[in-house]
Amino acid sequence: MKTKYTTSEMVLTALGMALVFVATLVIKIPNPIDGYFNLGDGFIMLFASILNPFYAFLVGGLGSALADVAGGYAYYFIWTLLIKGIEAFLISELFQKFGPKYRLGYYGLGSVVMVIGYFFAKWFLKGSAIIALGGIPENIVQSVVGMAIAIVALPLINKALERTHLR
Repeated sequence: MKTKYTTSEMVLTALGMALVFVATLVIKIPNPIDGYFNLGDGFIMLFASILNPFYAFLVGGLGSALADVAGGYAYYFIWTLLIKGIEAFLISELFQKFGPKYRLGYYGLGSVVMVIGYFFAKWFLKGSAIIALGGIPENIVQSVVGMAIAIVALPLINKALERTHLR
């Protein structure tokens, strides 16, 4: 009987959270309105491609939200936890149900969740739809860069997981 949570899944989840945290906190480019552009989405999409939806939610949601707290954006914690967590959950769920054939579409849907989610979060937090609209272009760029990272890295990660018999 297989246990519900394996050690390798937990280790990959912790690694994913750490990489998302570092890529979000350390590799960031501030934007002129509020917040910053980062490379964390690439690692969210990558780990959502290989983990189950629950673990993917943790990687995307907690990895990013904790980076917000450490980076001085604690007021985004709940928003980021939910937005990035749902983004990762959705991508993972699609991978689990339909396989990797349409991964570009899965990443695209996850990106739409992220862009729309942050539009509404910024609108709520800043009280202005105009200010929130200003964040859309950088979130789209962040998503596209994230998709490129995941597309390039996924075959390498899958090969490494097969070699180590973690998959």
